[in-house]
Amino acid sequence: MPTYSYIAEDPEKGCPACRRGFDLRRPLSRPALESCPLCKQPVKKLISGFNTPKITKPLSVSDAKAAGFTILEKRCDGNYEKL
Repeated sequence: MPTYSYIAEDPEKGCPACRRGFDLRRPLSRPALESCPLCKQPVKKLISGFNTPKITKPLSVSDAKAAGFTILEKRCDGNYEKL
């Protein structure tokens, strides 16, 4: 389930939770919140960053084998040979 961040549209009217912002884990199938669950004031969804894996070097055949993958190489006759 993804985590969504929300903050009050008007910080002066919101409760302490929505004034400084809060996070909720919600299924993708549910629509975004329109009001704070505590004070019922309007909130807006914040756009946040996400993590991606960082590959520092190209993967080699030995790295792939160590990870449990089967490495195949195509030969001139159209067949694949296991390395």
